[in-house]
Amino acid sequence: MRKFAMEVQARDRVKTSGSRKVRGDGFIPVVAYGPDFETRTFEVDFAAFDSVIHKISNTTPVTLQIKNEEGNVEEILTYLKMVQRHKVNDRPIHIDFYVPSAGHVMNIEVPIHFINEPIGIEHGGVLEHHYDAIPIEALPENIPESIEIDIADLDVGEFIQMKDVSMGEGVKSHIDGEEYIVSVLEPRVIPVEEEEETEELEEESMEPEVIGEETEEETKE
Repeated sequence: MRKFAMEVQARDRVKTSGSRKVRGDGFIPVVAYGPDFETRTFEVDFAAFDSVIHKISNTTPVTLQIKNEEGNVEEILTYLKMVQRHKVNDRPIHIDFYVPSAGHVMNIEVPIHFINEPIGIEHGGVLEHHYDAIPIEALPENIPESIEIDIADLDVGEFIQMKDVSMGEGVKSHIDGEEYIVSVLEPRVIPVEEEEETEELEEESMEPEVIGEETEEETKE
């Protein structure tokens, strides 16, 4: 599992005006909280956060490193909870980190990475993803960053159920084992009658409209 460390500094400017000053100085306001953790506020350098934002998700452990005046470094294990962005330029303007309780399970959604293209696609099948993420519960140290599912061998009419997915040690899924995660559906066959009706409707819609043609009564006049 990938792990990231991020240097932050204690934040004293907690009012709205202070937040604007923080951003103006090139920093982003940060809040860290959890069930057994007293909420604390920090500031992180925008450039430092921007360099890793595309590499982390809500399942990636992020260690916040806080250096005190004596030069000692305090470390807090967290998970990214939310990034608030500016409505116009999409820049991060506020970050929330969740601090899990030691020895207590977390409930979290883990994204699925589907690997390869199923053989059923070559046979005319249609791939359907029933889930893009799996809600799980696990201790923080057991949370997978993602769940990989190889679908190369799936043929038309075949599927993978939750019970077929390897979750890793200490990880429990909240999805029933019989639920479909991904499947390859048979191609839809259009009945001959429906196809003929469709062709007739298309022919009718293609008939040219005659503009300015005189009727028999108009000719007599």
